[in-house]
Order: sequence, then C-alpha cells, then structure tokens
Amino acid sequence: MKTTSSVLIRNGVLITMNADREILDGSVYIEDGRIREIPSARTRADTIIDATDCLVTPGFVQTHVHLCQTLFRGMADDMDVIDWLRLRIWPLEQAHDERSIYDSARLGIAELIRGGTTCALTMETVRDTEEAFRAVLETGFRAISGKAMMDRWEPGTEMVGEETKASLDASLALVKEFHGKGDGRLQVAFCPRGSRNCTEGLWADIVALAGEHDTVIHTHAAENEAQTERLAIDSTTDIEYLHGLGATGPRLVAAHCIWVTEPEIEILAETGTKVAHCPSCNMKLASGFAPVPEFLERGIVVGLGADGAPCNNNLDMFQEMRLASLIHKPRIGPRGMPAMSVLEMATLGGARALGLEDELGSLEPGKRADVIVIRRDGLHAQPQAGVDPVAQVVYEHRASDVDSVIIDGKVLVRGGEFTELDPIEIRARASDSVERVLARAELANG
Repeated sequence: MKTTSSVLIRNGVLITMNADREILDGSVYIEDGRIREIPSARTRADTIIDATDCLVTPGFVQTHVHLCQTLFRGMADDMDVIDWLRLRIWPLEQAHDERSIYDSARLGIAELIRGGTTCALTMETVRDTEEAFRAVLETGFRAISGKAMMDRWEPGTEMVGEETKASLDASLALVKEFHGKGDGRLQVAFCPRGSRNCTEGLWADIVALAGEHDTVIHTHAAENEAQTERLAIDSTTDIEYLHGLGATGPRLVAAHCIWVTEPEIEILAETGTKVAHCPSCNMKLASGFAPVPEFLERGIVVGLGADGAPCNNNLDMFQEMRLASLIHKPRIGPRGMPAMSVLEMATLGGARALGLEDELGSLEPGKRADVIVIRRDGLHAQPQAGVDPVAQVVYEHRASDVDSVIIDGKVLVRGGEFTELDPIEIRARASDSVERVLARAELANG
C-alpha cells in the first residue's frame, strides 16, 4: 500500500474532541502516521486535502462488529435474536469457507472505511479468522479482533461448541501470528461468544491469557430478555455470572447490556467494564434499549457499534449516533443524550473502550493520524449559519458525506473515492462467495 509521509488537511472546522472539546478553524498537519500540529500554519505537505467548508473529526471507533456476517445482509430480517441465530446466522456461519470469510470481511471493511469508521472491535466466527485478519492488514484498516470461542452448546440458539483445547489453541495461534501486525493496526482479542457459550474453565483461561498478552476480552451480554430470564433461573444473570468468574474489569467489552439489573450496573461501574451500545441492531431484533444514560452517569465507558450487517442492515456510524441520541430522549428528556456525549461515544469513548485513548479518538499532537473529512454541501446539511457542528455530525450527516478518510497517516478515501480499494472487485467477489455459502447452508424458515 502506498505510504504518504506527510498530509495537510487545510482550512477545515476541526472538531478536536480534546480535553477542552475545542472546535477550531484551521489545518491539521500529519507526518509519519501521527498528528504533528493542530492547528497548523504549514502550507506544504506531500499531500494536501482542501477541507474548506468541511468538518474534520477523529475517525469513528466502532466497538462491536461481525465482519464475517457482512455477506449475510438481508438474509435474516424480522426475527428476534434467538431465531436470527438459530435459523439463519449460525447455519450460514457454519457454511463459510476461507475465501468467503475473506470476502465478507473485505466488504465490511470497505463499507466501514467509506463511512468514516477507522477502527473496530470485531468478533468473527469459530474458524478461518486469519482470513479476516488478512483483509484487515491488506486494506489498511485498524482492528482489534478475535475468533468466536465457544466450547459449550447454547440452549435456544442451537449453536454447537468446539473442544476447549482446540478453541484455546486456535486463539493463541492467532495471537502469536498476528498480534501487533501492520505496525500495530491489528491486535488480537479473546472473544468468548457469550457468557454461557463457554465453560467456566474456558472463561478462567481466557481471563488469564488476556492479562498475560495484554489484550481485550469481547463478549455478548444481557441482549435478549427471554434468554436473560431463562439463564437467571439456572444461576445468575450475565454480568453477575461474569463477575463471579473474574471476567469483569477494564479488559472486558460487553456488547449490548440491555437487560441488566441495578446491582449489575454497579458491577460494571465498580470494575471498569466497558459497554458496546448497538442501537440499530437492538431495535431491529426487538431486543430493547440499553440504559446508556444511566451507564454514563455512573462513569461507565460506552462505545457504539453497528453489530453485524444482517441485524442492522448497514455499518453506518452516523446512523448509530443519531439513534443513540434519539431513542433515549422520550424516556429521560431532550437533554438526556446530548450530541457531544454521543459523538464522544463514537470517537474517544470507543477508543477508551478499547484501551486506545492515548493513541486514538481525538485530534491532538502525537496521536495516530486516524482522521476523517466530512462535506457539508448536501441539501440535508443546510443551512449552516448558527449551527452547532457537533450536532450537525450527530443529527444531520450520513456516511455518503464522508469526503476523505486517513488511517495511520495513509489517505484511503479522497473526494469520496477509494484510493487503494476497488469496490467493483470487492462487490463481485462478495457476490460469488455468498452463492457458494448459500449452496452449502441448510436454512430453516421461521
């Protein structure tokens, strides 16, 4: 991939997300993959991007995505999460091959990059995860990712498990081969699929290994009401169960956390456990709404994620931001989820959730140069006089407004077009792969 040693983003409205939440008029100078000056008085660089009348923000950080599911977009609509998994997604994931994993991941990554997402925490399926990693490295994307780990059959979803040793060995092999690759753009996480998808022994090993390798643990928790209630009858609810296993803490990013009790919210706050909020997915699957305002009030770090394409059906962070604000207002009032809080979840909050706040999430000297430029010339973004640019990002803009995307100092999108990736080729390969997967999958009707 072509490397640009210096980039000047000139004459933009800079939404810095720094400690003072400054919004500045000026330029950003990038050199050797890092932000060097903001605002900058420079006039020269190897590449100059004219951001006049544009917004310049940190790249979005998504905290829950399944790249392996992108091929299945539109194939599991109008279902709750249990039927969604049992009838469609799990059979489709089992029908994947190496090439289809790669093509699915590349399709998802291209969509994410084009929409301004520069980093994501992803959970893949149980095998061939190295193909998703290859897609991350080749596209220039930034990700923390891991294979789904599951050594226990989960009631309801009918997802079958792996052998415990095989699950651990596969994850450790990925850590050994890929952790820190791409100049640190790829990190490997341990991804137990859910609290009850793994035996207690596997959970204990995951907690120990995540500490040993200094990486993230990512899982689903408290997503579906009926499932949460059923599990509570057997033992405890998800967060209490994970806490009892020693899994809660700053390394754990728990997706969804909708059906949590007051004691569980207290556990999240006291342990520093992070939450990935996925509003579009939670609405489409009729799962409910996570009590995000209450989480934020307790100091719980919350990031945003689109989840998988078949439960959304897109990976657009602008849509997640808008919904993350709107869905809570009828319950807690119009000021309950202000635009700045939501933009923080999409940028610095996401970086904090991944333990990367010293590197990502704001436009500050020394941080990695993950930056996006957003055009404001669309009819839907008019007029501009007297408008708060932060509110404009959250409530008005959309993925198609993204003009330029820079990851690690490399310009991957400019003028709304990819500089390296070929979307026609990506689409063609995805179409070819999904036909093979569908020919193998045994799908039931719900």
